Amino acid sequence: METAKFCTQCGEALPPGAKHCPQCGAEVTTLQVPGPGEAERPISPPPAPLIPQQAPSAGPYGAPASQQPAPYGGPPSTAGVYHAGSPQGVIPPQRALSRKRLGGGTLTLIAGIIMLAMHALVFKGGLTASNVGVDLSVIACGLFMLFARGGLVVALAFLASLAVSALDLTLLWAVFAAVAAAGFSGLTMLLSSGAWVSLIAMVIVLVGFLAALVSLFRHS
Repeated sequence: METAKFCTQCGEALPPGAKHCPQCGAEVTTLQVPGPGEAERPISPPPAPLIPQQAPSAGPYGAPASQQPAPYGGPPSTAGVYHAGSPQGVIPPQRALSRKRLGGGTLTLIAGIIMLAMHALVFKGGLTASNVGVDLSVIACGLFMLFARGGLVVALAFLASLAVSALDLTLLWAVFAAVAAAGFSGLTMLLSSGAWVSLIAMVIVLVGFLAALVSLFRHS
């Protein structure tokens, strides 16, 4: 049985199949009314269009924007960048400790050269075997002290300096004893002959030994 239709404007009954109301001439509008037991289904909105993900655009220097160099010449930003093979918390290696050296070598070498020059150029007959032997021993000891590195070599160089200093101290004692025995004339002869230069050189040998002794207690 077909349901009766009425005009939505004036309420007049409409004949079957009418498209306009015969009373007021209004256009017939058909309303879809759900039948009994039918539930209204919600209209789901259309799915949102998928936006393709774009790769980060390259910056003005040909690298991604996250790796562009910082302005004003600073280091490039590395935020969010993982570098393989760079473990965290790695302690840089400490600087290698320098090998211990012995002091006083330069002073001892200079003193030996002065003593040899005085015996060769100033003193007549000064180039005796004993004098040359002492002078060359002081020069060799100075070179050994100057280039000695490491524990054992430094210890041997210090022992050589000790031996040369003991010999030098013995010679000084002999000179001072001779001057004291001669009195004023001996002192005058010492100053006029230029032997006082050799005495200064012998004192420098002792100063070099003291420098070597002090260097043993330095942490270097």
